[in-house]
Amino acid sequence: MAILTDRLPLGTSPDHDEGDLVTRKASLPPDQLAELLKQHGERWRPILAELHDQPWRELTSTRDLLDALSVQGIDMAERTLRLYLAELTDAGMIERHGRRGYRLSESGAGIARELTINRRLGAIQWRMEETTCQVTFDPLKGEGLVSVNAYIIPRAHLPALCDDLEGVFRAKLAVGSRVLCALPGDEILGRQVPDGCVGLGTMCSLTVAGMLLRKGVPTQPMFGGVLQVEGWRPQHVLEMIRYDATSVSPNEVFIRGGFTSVTKAAATGSGAITASFREAPMSALPALREVARALDDSGFPGIMLIGRPGQPVLNVPVHEGRVGLILATGLNPIAGLWERGVTARSDDGRPMVGPMPYEQLIPFATFRHQALQFAR
Repeated sequence: MAILTDRLPLGTSPDHDEGDLVTRKASLPPDQLAELLKQHGERWRPILAELHDQPWRELTSTRDLLDALSVQGIDMAERTLRLYLAELTDAGMIERHGRRGYRLSESGAGIARELTINRRLGAIQWRMEETTCQVTFDPLKGEGLVSVNAYIIPRAHLPALCDDLEGVFRAKLAVGSRVLCALPGDEILGRQVPDGCVGLGTMCSLTVAGMLLRKGVPTQPMFGGVLQVEGWRPQHVLEMIRYDATSVSPNEVFIRGGFTSVTKAAATGSGAITASFREAPMSALPALREVARALDDSGFPGIMLIGRPGQPVLNVPVHEGRVGLILATGLNPIAGLWERGVTARSDDGRPMVGPMPYEQLIPFATFRHQALQFAR
C-alpha cells in the first residue's frame, strides 16, 4: 500500500478542513506495517510518542502536537507535521477527528509503546521536573498553580470513595486538603467528564517540590515507593522503583499491583501507603525545614519526614552532601478504589496529570456533598 501524502491541502489551517469528519483506516497486514515502520519509523516516532504520552486526552490537536514537539527541541514545520499525520492516518495508526484533533488507533497504541520504550525509560523523571517548574502556588496567599492527578470515577463508586478519601486526608497521608471536582459535561485537565461519572483531582507531591524550588530548595526525585506507617508516622520503606529506570509511574504500579493498604493505614494508623523519596542539597536544609514548618502551620500536609545530611532516611541510604526527604503522594486518596477491586476510568488506568489553579479546588469535605448530591 502506498502512503498518501497529498490527502490534506498544504498551507491551510491545521484543523480547518473536513469539519468534524472522522477519518479512520483499517490496520495494515503485519508485513506491510513492518516495512512502513522500517522506512518511516524514525520520523513518525516523536508524533506517536506525544500521542502515547497523553492517553487520557480524548483528542490532541495539531497545534498541541507542534507545541509539544517544540518543547523537545524538534522544530517541525506545520506542513511537514500535517503530511506525517496524513501518512499515519493512511497507515491506520492514528484516527483523525476533523478539526478537533487526533488520537492513536488500537494498533497504533501498541506500535507507539514499542517504538518509544527507550525514550520513555526515565522520562517520568524529566516530566516530573518540568511539572515542578510550573508550580507557582503560595500557601500563605492560597493562590497559584498546583500539580494535580485526576481520575474519572463512575457514579456507583462515589459513596465508598468519599469515605476513603476523607479518611486519608484526615490522617494527613495526602498532599494538602483540597480536591478538584468536575461534574458530567465539565472538563478536567482537558478531558470531558462523561455522563454517569465525576472527575476527581488531588494534588500530587510535585506541588510540594515546586513550592520548595520557589523557596530555593531544589530537590532531586529518586524513587517512588511503598512506605509502612505505624501510628500514622513513617517507619520503613517496603518497596521502591527508581524514577530514572522506569517508563511508568512507580506509585501507579504499586497501587494497581495491590502493594498498598492506604485505607487501613488511614483508619488504624498502620498500613502501607505510596510515597516519593527525594534528595536536597545539604546547604538547603535550613530553608527546607523552614518551608516544612510553614506548611505545617498552614495545615498543608505533604512532607512526611526530613533526614539529616548524609544519613539514611529510615532504611534508605542518602548520597554524601545530600539530605533525604519523604513526601506523601496525591494517589493515596484514590488508592482505596483499587484496594476494593475497582478501577477508576482513565482509558489505560493512568491518571491525568497537569497544572491547575489552586483557587479552583475545594475542601475535601465539600467533595462528599457535591458528589453524593450528583449520585442521588
